[in-house]
Amino acid sequence: MRKGISRVLSVAVASSIGFGTVLTGTGIAAAQDSAFDYGMDPNMNYNPIDDIKDRPEGLSNLPYFGSKLTSWGSSDATASSGVVTSALPQYTDPRYPLGKDDLPKATIDMEPEVLARLERFVGVDGDRIRQINAYSPSMGRTIPLVWVVPEDNTVPGPTVYALGGGDGGQGGQNWVTRTDLEELTSDNNINLIMPMLGSFSFYADWAGESESMGGAQQWETFLMHELPEPLEAAIGADGQRSIVGMSMSGGSVLNFATHDPNFYSSVGSFSGCAETNSWMGRRGIAATAYNGNVVPEQIFGEVDSDYSRYNDPLLNAAKLEEQDNLYIFAGSGVFSELDVIGDNAPIDEDAFKNRVLVGFEIEAMSNTCTHNLKAATDQMGIDNINYDFRPTGTHAWDYWNEALHRFFPLMMQGFGLDGGPIPVYNPNGVSSSESSSELSSDVSLGTVIGSVAGSSGSSEGSSVREFLAGSSGSSQSTGSFYE
Repeated sequence: MRKGISRVLSVAVASSIGFGTVLTGTGIAAAQDSAFDYGMDPNMNYNPIDDIKDRPEGLSNLPYFGSKLTSWGSSDATASSGVVTSALPQYTDPRYPLGKDDLPKATIDMEPEVLARLERFVGVDGDRIRQINAYSPSMGRTIPLVWVVPEDNTVPGPTVYALGGGDGGQGGQNWVTRTDLEELTSDNNINLIMPMLGSFSFYADWAGESESMGGAQQWETFLMHELPEPLEAAIGADGQRSIVGMSMSGGSVLNFATHDPNFYSSVGSFSGCAETNSWMGRRGIAATAYNGNVVPEQIFGEVDSDYSRYNDPLLNAAKLEEQDNLYIFAGSGVFSELDVIGDNAPIDEDAFKNRVLVGFEIEAMSNTCTHNLKAATDQMGIDNINYDFRPTGTHAWDYWNEALHRFFPLMMQGFGLDGGPIPVYNPNGVSSSESSSELSSDVSLGTVIGSVAGSSGSSEGSSVREFLAGSSGSSQSTGSFYE
């Protein structure tokens, strides 16, 4: 069961691939004993990255788009010389041309001191939801993990790795509190693992380091080399694994799939961006990385460098043909009634304004990135990727939960298990004539956005339903597009 649902839109903003700002934490910063254990204070109840005050300067000289990025938090994306960048693929990691087999593995601690924020934000209880610590040799620090134990743990089962958005699992918005993934995995005797650090990291192996974020950032090495073997042995898993990512990590899991296809038997990418070397991709990265006091060059290196191109799934899209059970979801950015009646729907006017305006812009960018990827794979004749475009959908957990249920049968197929019939996916979206607003006929998109955008502020205690009913008409449900 989902825990502590607040229905406030900080999820869509704090978890964004770009253009969002991260809301202030809920407490006062505790002194950190070590920069390399940033976020590992046992008594910490929030994300210490929120305390960073000094940010890189934005690209205010760009007409409109640049000023928007600057006002929402952005940084020099290092791709300012032009829009067109290299289309040359790079399939080999220039840092490890012979692979990583000689690198050490993670050390697993099955009974660590439990972090207060994991008790608070994920409901860690030491029984059904447990904390595991894994020491990463490449990063020189300990990474906390959440393990949701299957109903029947007596027989080895597969493992799902679920990556977070911009806050890297260091806040209250995660797969356990905002989706049905806990129930889907536990009921089917699947282990669920969530890394609970990594805010604004893009779960990548960085070209540089960041003192603000705890030093070395080598997340791909950790997730794909150091962690799986010792962790899965410790929890009694069977060696089969899947990975899901949303928003910031939606592009990360595609990167993993191009680097080592079928290391995961299935991959689910939700509202991500597969571009890191393009002008647009770097703009989105900049707007997220800004919140961690870094610029994209620290993460992926110089634009058009071998390392930047190696980490761009769009350039390396040909490798995705080798990945089985690949699911890629994107909404359109246009809000629907799910933004009003969903489990995570905002309950005040300001949060709703963020959902339909900022949530639109973030998801629209994700949608553009995903269509760029589909155009590339279509041109290559790759037809085994399960693209799923929704004609509506802002950048929010309610849509990712719907997409999760559509991905689940495909994930189970990757494990050789029966998850029910594979849905008929929607690879092209629908035309405007086929798509109806999921609001009732007397509630129009233009009317609601106009009312919200023109509003002077939130009424204390008023709900979005009341706001809509008072300004735009009925808010009666007409159902979900995916029913």
